[in-house]
Amino acid sequence: MQLVSIKTIIAVLWLVTGFAVSLAGKPHSLSSWIILTAVALVPPLAMMWFWNDPRQTMSESIHEARR
Repeated sequence: MQLVSIKTIIAVLWLVTGFAVSLAGKPHSLSSWIILTAVALVPPLAMMWFWNDPRQTMSESIHEARR
């Protein structure tokens, strides 16, 4: 499985879980909606930004050079 698809699946699962928790908590004020939105969006965005692809291995470099 590609790293990009793994990151996307994790982000979507986090957002769906956050949405379900927010519906169960029934937030009433604007500040609670803002906090729930931040909790739902910030971790997946940070993960997508900071989780880098692994470095290319020596065999991948050789295979790429031979093409």
